[in-house]
Amino acid sequence: MKETFGEKVRLLREGKQLTREEFCGDETELSIRQLARIESGKSTPNLARAQFIAQQLGVGLGELTDGKSLELPKRYTELKYLILRTPTYMDAERLRIREEQFDEIYEKFYEELPEDEQLTITFIQSKFEVYQTGDTEFGTDVIEDYFKQVQKKKLYTLNDIVLIDLFLTCSIVSNFTSHLFDNAIYELLSSNLIKQSEYLPIEDLPLLNSVLLVCADASVRLEKFNLLSNLLSASHSLMTKIQDFQKMPIYNMLMWEYYLFGENNYVQAENHYNQSILFAKMMNDIHLAEKLEKEWEMDNLGK
Repeated sequence: MKETFGEKVRLLREGKQLTREEFCGDETELSIRQLARIESGKSTPNLARAQFIAQQLGVGLGELTDGKSLELPKRYTELKYLILRTPTYMDAERLRIREEQFDEIYEKFYEELPEDEQLTITFIQSKFEVYQTGDTEFGTDVIEDYFKQVQKKKLYTLNDIVLIDLFLTCSIVSNFTSHLFDNAIYELLSSNLIKQSEYLPIEDLPLLNSVLLVCADASVRLEKFNLLSNLLSASHSLMTKIQDFQKMPIYNMLMWEYYLFGENNYVQAENHYNQSILFAKMMNDIHLAEKLEKEWEMDNLGK
């Protein structure tokens, strides 16, 4: 459908004697580059962009799609949901399942996905490879290609947040020595992330919470305890708002590190350690509970 859709758009646009620049206007809905790729048959628009294109052309969407649906395949949305919502915590079985999920997406769906969705999968898989291998090279090219656009924004899309997650993961894995890491950019992103819950659609808020906690993890390592406190406060408010407590073990781990390293308060730290283990066991995640116990032991060495 990519080729026929794009050809129809080009012919109708040219029939109206509109340049791509005139058609796209201020490019808030559709960029000139995106239109060029759509018209050349190199990418499929998402539903929102397709509706904008139809409106600009003064035709029904069905006329451009020949009645075919632009809805994402159900199985693809299931796989994407599972990838975004199910942490692996470096568990061998979960890593194997994650690799199978990526394989299924690339084998069955990737080529026909809208460009935005292709980027989502590219960003997520790059983060997975960096996280699994400890090699930031899997994320370097992606960040260099797309990250400058994110740095200019105050309001983020889902793809922006996934890309920020990749940036943070590369920074942590490299112990902040990667040429990609910049302290000023990190602080700007952190400040912006804290405010995003007011603007993102509710279905994207669990991902936002995950990235807030990755950002908080970076703050522990960078010893930015005031920022850490703000990030954890935002995370807790967000979890309460959406009634999603899947990340409570990690939240409590970061809280114990805040009290242990930032406040030198062992009593509060131990309380949050106990809470983290309790939540992990409530979710029947024995692997996570064991990792938390080891982290607590390491954090207390030399204390």
